Amino acid sequence: MGSADGVARPRLYLIDGSGYVYRAFHALPGLGTTRGLPTNAVYGFTTMLAKLLREESPQHVVVVFDAPGETFRDGLFASYKANRAPMPDELRPQLGYIRKVVEALRLPTLEVPGVEADDVIGTLARQAGRAAVETVLVTGDKDLMQLVDERTIWLDPMRERRCGVAEVRERFGVDPALVPDVLGLMGDAIDNIPGVTGIGEKTASALVRQLGPVEAILDHLDEVERSGVRGAKKIRETLTREAETARLSKALATIRCDVPICLDLAALRYPGPDPDKLRPLFAELEFSSLLRELAPGGPVADVEWTAVDTPEAITAALPALRAAGAMSVVATFDSVRATAARFETLAVGPPGGPVALVAAPEEALPTLGPLFADLAVAKVGADLKALRVALGRRGLALAGPAFDLALASYCLNPSRTDHGIGALAEELLGEPLEPAATPAVAACRAARAAHALRPLLDERLRAHEMDRLFRELEMPLAEVLAEMELAGIALDVPALAHLSTEFGTALERLMTEIYALAGCEFNISSPPQLRTVLFERLNISTRGVRRGKTGLSTDVDVLRRLAAEHPLPAKILEYRALAKLKSTYVDALPALVDPTTRRLHTSFNQTVAATGRLSSSDPNLQNIPIRTEEGRRIRAAFIAAPGHRLLSADYSQIELRVLAALSGDRRLGDAFRADEDIHARTAAEVFGDRSPADGRRLAKVINFGIVYGMGPARAARELGVSLVAGGTCRS
Repeated sequence: MGSADGVARPRLYLIDGSGYVYRAFHALPGLGTTRGLPTNAVYGFTTMLAKLLREESPQHVVVVFDAPGETFRDGLFASYKANRAPMPDELRPQLGYIRKVVEALRLPTLEVPGVEADDVIGTLARQAGRAAVETVLVTGDKDLMQLVDERTIWLDPMRERRCGVAEVRERFGVDPALVPDVLGLMGDAIDNIPGVTGIGEKTASALVRQLGPVEAILDHLDEVERSGVRGAKKIRETLTREAETARLSKALATIRCDVPICLDLAALRYPGPDPDKLRPLFAELEFSSLLRELAPGGPVADVEWTAVDTPEAITAALPALRAAGAMSVVATFDSVRATAARFETLAVGPPGGPVALVAAPEEALPTLGPLFADLAVAKVGADLKALRVALGRRGLALAGPAFDLALASYCLNPSRTDHGIGALAEELLGEPLEPAATPAVAACRAARAAHALRPLLDERLRAHEMDRLFRELEMPLAEVLAEMELAGIALDVPALAHLSTEFGTALERLMTEIYALAGCEFNISSPPQLRTVLFERLNISTRGVRRGKTGLSTDVDVLRRLAAEHPLPAKILEYRALAKLKSTYVDALPALVDPTTRRLHTSFNQTVAATGRLSSSDPNLQNIPIRTEEGRRIRAAFIAAPGHRLLSADYSQIELRVLAALSGDRRLGDAFRADEDIHARTAAEVFGDRSPADGRRLAKVINFGIVYGMGPARAARELGVSLVAGGTCRS
């Protein structure tokens, strides 16, 4: 979420405090102190806040709680929320501690007598929007999705879900403004909103999507019968009978945005936690991990830094950095795509000296450019490739000796998931970087920690004989990858548009064939509906089919096995594969073409795959199929500039060559020395003169399956043979 004009705007985080308290209570049953005090709600709630502060670094925030007593909804409907059980006894004593945690974190709070938290949040969100303030609704409540607009997003940090207008539209099938209409028609058992008898979410969504809000539906009931919704005639009769209930239910589901309060952004500024209050409180609650995270203290937290906010101040700071011969660089961006990102924060500092916080990084880059390009100044940071790409997009270079902390960490432990400065500081320095009041302060702390981490990682690289890998392979590779990301690749957008139409037609044809085989229409993408068709309507045997939490599995492996019993599973697999190609690549990639370069720019990740392989993200280009005709046609849309060619290169069975050297297998070694096709040779060894047409492909499965420990069962599935035959081929 960002402003269309590129101007940085304030961002306000509105936290649904009451909602998260109950959610935490039910999600973590049984937690308590050694003294018997229940703490599950306090711990879950505090964990959510810690995650939010850590990942979002909010500058303006307020925790909104429900006030005790009745609200206007109780006046509209006496049975509103009548289904809710009384507050559990284990929750009641935790409420005071929750308030203490919020106070110690110095988070502003708000509750309005006679008003639900949702309505307070709605009012503040709308006032913020009118003041050009971006708003983040921090909640797990789907009802609040109705507030989402171009300046308001919905965020559930615990489930890591972030919803804008498009995501809400995907969730409910309608625009956010029409969500109350869907909720009103379907009702809500938790809040005891009655809804309309017989109308569930799917039907409600379809009606609102086709006919508009509840009022329009009730004014044009004749249109309901022509809507094509299943059971339309009966639904019309029910709506005629329950029109007032429908209007009431919508009113109950609609969040008010006119509560008599005024947004005071200055009063909601977040100053950061109060460690002196947090430490004794967390000690009492026995929250040791949260204590280390939110109130650790230490020299990194006490980093000395100076804001440089003018060209003159930046110029004055350069001599000290040059004289030190090294500087740490910590930058954060407003996008994970470095080729399109703008700098949000930038902190640089010499070893042992004060960190310089660059107040306006984008404007300061021309002045800092010569320092970044200075061959005599070493640079230390984490993910320097992203910095290199961001600078390259601005015509600047990152040169001189470099030490990437993330790459060093990856060389030492490729299975680790977090190679950032914060995680490394906690492990190697015993000093986690506590959530800062602002992203700028966090960057300064990271810049200070970077210098302390470098010698420790350097020493470990040498001790584990990884220093050569780091310096001669990974670090130079990062520079090459940065150039590749900057260059991007051309995309034949018209070809993909044509392919989209073609795939769409093919999907419609497949859908018709699937319905004919099933004997009915159903949602092909719905596992429950597919399960019903396969195992109940068609009565396909369930023998050997895995059963999960939601019922019998309909995953790829299951459908492949069932394809031998009925033609429908094969068609489902074909439909799924084509639909995924269309949505993931054919339709998505053209929208990601950079408007300036007119090329597609991906990110190549060095520190993700534990095997040492690269991965691609934003967008992911590594999984486009190569063996299918559809996949090859998508790949053909990646084109070279006029006068150039694209070259595809790969290692020649590198794993098998290593296997031949380590095992000393004579036939394998002879085949490589004779420059034979190793897979064709294996096919001849396994199948003899009776090698099938796809014998080489099957042999390839066998060869690499042996390298990676594939057993008889997996071999049988991959080869499409019996378990006994799979074991025989593997042997």
